[in-house]
Amino acid sequence: MADYEAVIEELRAAEERADDLMMQADTDSLTGLLNRRGLERRTRARDWGWFVAVDLNGFKAAQDAHPDKHAFGDLVLQEFTEFVLRHTRQHSERARDVLIARTGGDEFLVWCETRVGALRIRDVIRAWRSQHGEVTAAAGLGKDPAAADAAMYLHKTGGLE
Repeated sequence: MADYEAVIEELRAAEERADDLMMQADTDSLTGLLNRRGLERRTRARDWGWFVAVDLNGFKAAQDAHPDKHAFGDLVLQEFTEFVLRHTRQHSERARDVLIARTGGDEFLVWCETRVGALRIRDVIRAWRSQHGEVTAAAGLGKDPAAADAAMYLHKTGGLE
């Protein structure tokens, strides 16, 4: 009986290690958000929902002009992450209807179950201004990441999206 319990315990420990490795593979180390792979893995089987694509305006110029360069950029990315989390979470519990990922240097993608929720998130993100420099956010809405990205570029270039 003791051998059986030891095997069960080893299996549980192996499962925990596998879960930890999967989380590390799916998570952006700087922000703690999902990365592109993590978001794709969680939205692959969902044929509903809306995406909000985000790009930080003026990020590279502000980072390059600051004496701390990349450390400053990291600070701005963490500031934006905290802002988005604060405005997309219900109280302190993680909402199941919203997923947020950092998909590139200063690019993010949010998935939301409802169009109304996604529009609210898009508008909140568009209102963001960094406390650490001349950095703002462009955001666009779409039924898939490509459509959201196209809408974000319309917003970024002064289009009508």
